[in-house]
Amino acid sequence: MSAIRFLRFLITPLVYFALFAAGIWAYQNNATFHERTDTVVLNLENYVRELTGQETSTTTQKEHQSHTSTINEGGGGRWVKTSATLYIAIQNPTLKSAMQDAVSQWNGTGAFTFNITTDKKKADVIVSTMDNSSNQAAGLTQMSLDEATGYFVSGKLYLNRAYLLNPTYGYSYQRIVNTAEHELGHVIGLGHSDEVSVMQSAGSNYSIQPVDVQNVQKLYSQSASASSTSSTN
Repeated sequence: MSAIRFLRFLITPLVYFALFAAGIWAYQNNATFHERTDTVVLNLENYVRELTGQETSTTTQKEHQSHTSTINEGGGGRWVKTSATLYIAIQNPTLKSAMQDAVSQWNGTGAFTFNITTDKKKADVIVSTMDNSSNQAAGLTQMSLDEATGYFVSGKLYLNRAYLLNPTYGYSYQRIVNTAEHELGHVIGLGHSDEVSVMQSAGSNYSIQPVDVQNVQKLYSQSASASSTSSTN
């Protein structure tokens, strides 16, 4: 009997370790598992924030919501250079194609360049999906800001399957691309706008406009601290 207990004592940690290793492998190599895990983590993070009202002491999470949100949140940050690297962990072919088209559209402006990597560790921003019909957002972008410098250090971008892929809400492919362009605008550092702009709070009515390109150029022509100050005025 003692021998059986001893074997259980040895085997149990190995089983847990194997499950842990399998989970890590699946997260890094299986896009569907990656998406589902990110959704669970995002919902858990938001729940904890609601309960505690706490933020980290070293970084500030800047959240931008699109779709029906009417909150005009300022960018409040930017990257050191006019470029950022994305890791696209999207399984759905429609949403993945829309994101790739949105990246091409922003790159075509010449104002900012998004590079796509297949190595998650080399990415500045992780792009994935969520399935949340309670937040009234077709997209969500969370940027981590170094408050000392005013520069972004990392970010997460989510496209919401609950709205974008639900026929009830009538999202055409172009509107999905517009939504992706809108969220990428937040990644760049743009806030919401009341102009005819891809950055309108609705998030899907317009594609990238000349005013959006001008705003990016203006944002990156000044220092990070100056852009952070002006966005809060």
